[in-house]
Amino acid sequence: MKKLSIVLILLILLLVGCSNGRENTSVSPEDSSAAADVQEANDIQEAKSEGYVFEYKGVAIPMHKEAAPILESLGDNMDYFEAESCAFQGMEKVYTYSGFELYTYEADGTDYVAAVIFLDDSVGTKEGIYLYSSLDDVLKAYGDNYTEELGLYTYELNKSKISFLIENNEVTSIEYTAVPE
Repeated sequence: MKKLSIVLILLILLLVGCSNGRENTSVSPEDSSAAADVQEANDIQEAKSEGYVFEYKGVAIPMHKEAAPILESLGDNMDYFEAESCAFQGMEKVYTYSGFELYTYEADGTDYVAAVIFLDDSVGTKEGIYLYSSLDDVLKAYGDNYTEELGLYTYELNKSKISFLIENNEVTSIEYTAVPE
C-alpha cells in the first residue's frame, strides 16, 4: 500500500511539474486580431532580413542559417557529397533531396546554408515560379530590379540571391545562393 501511495504522489508531482503554469484566460477578438497583425508584421520583417528563402514541405531554408536544424527538419536525404569549398573556407557539403540540392559551407566548425539548386519542376519558389515557367512569370513575381547576364536573371536581397537561367523564354535553372560575407 505504501508503494502505491508513493507512486501516486510521484505521478501527481510529475504531472504538476510538467504543466505549463499558464492559467486559462480568455482573449477578446480585438486582442487576438491585433496580436496576429503584429506577428504578421514581425514575420514579414524577419523574412525580408533573411533575404530570399526557399521553403520545402513547411521547412524554411534561408541562406547563411545554421544547417543542422534545417537538415533535421528535412529528414533523410537521398544522397550526400562533400568537398573543399571554392567560395567559402572549409568543407562544402551537398545534400540531395527530392527536387533540389542543399549546399552548406563550414565556418568555425558549424555548417551553414550556402545554396539551394532546383533539380526538377516538383519544387518551386514561394512566389510560384518553377522550372519551365516563363520569363514573364518571373518578372511578374519578382519585378524588374534584377541584373541580367547571358540569360541569367539575378535578384539580390540582403545577403542572398535568387537566380533564374532563361533559355527560349523558359526558366531552365533556379538557384538560391548566399552572398559571401
